[in-house]
Amino acid sequence: MPAEALQNGAQSNGASGSVSGMSVDQAFALLQGTPPDAGLIPVTGVEINPVLGMLVGETKYWSDVQTIKLDDLSQAQIVVTFISPQLIHAMFNSEISRIGYAVSNPQPALDAIAARDELIFFMTVITSTNNNINTTSHKIQIPIQQMVIMNADDVVAPPLHDDHVLAQPINSSYEPVFGYLTYPIAMIHGAGCSWILNPTYNKRIIITIPDIFVDDKSTGSYTWAISYSSLFKVGTPAPSQASMAVDTNLVSNSLLPPSPMVGLLTPNGLPEDTFWQMYSGFLWRQVMQGIY
Repeated sequence: MPAEALQNGAQSNGASGSVSGMSVDQAFALLQGTPPDAGLIPVTGVEINPVLGMLVGETKYWSDVQTIKLDDLSQAQIVVTFISPQLIHAMFNSEISRIGYAVSNPQPALDAIAARDELIFFMTVITSTNNNINTTSHKIQIPIQQMVIMNADDVVAPPLHDDHVLAQPINSSYEPVFGYLTYPIAMIHGAGCSWILNPTYNKRIIITIPDIFVDDKSTGSYTWAISYSSLFKVGTPAPSQASMAVDTNLVSNSLLPPSPMVGLLTPNGLPEDTFWQMYSGFLWRQVMQGIY
């Protein structure tokens, strides 16, 4: 077991196989910065907005998307986002900017997240026929407990917790489906323990699933690969596009997930920039709702 874990009083959880060992100070060392000035309240329209630009950039950086063909005319996309400290920081800054003054100290909320001793992900299933009962409906089934993280030590980590709705049959013509998915920070491996995301060896978060079913037929295996940087070293920050032009209406008014993004299987999808602006606004509200 790593020395850091011993120093922090790591204990094995026999039920889940997880190993506690990350202190609150370690997990959120990157979140001690000063909140942005209230003068960064966005102006309606497309503009250079450093706060919302950071939010969009971090959301895109910590996410990956896989596309499933439902039939010749419709598709589904599954977005998986790692709720990293950097992304949480960007969300808090966006919230401060939105309301025009500093919220009550966010640190207690951040401490509570760190104390969960889990890697937290947000998963969204969207289709090109959401909220359209006049289209051909398809049943999508995701065996969520088989959606595992594979780390550099070849340790396979199944989810610790998952939103129950993610494992239920999904009707492609109904509303989008979304929820949280969490994994252990570490697991017993051989005579010791293995960090699920070891900053020395893991440069990407690899999540795989052997099958996703459409109308009870397997569409094959899928892999989400999300760039990863250590929680324990400040190092070089993720390449967030803090100076990007954003449409503040798209980000600020996105209460629901967007339609699928353009791609090889979705030629009529939303432009990539539009998709990530809408998705970042939606995710911002989901994570921040009720957090303080």
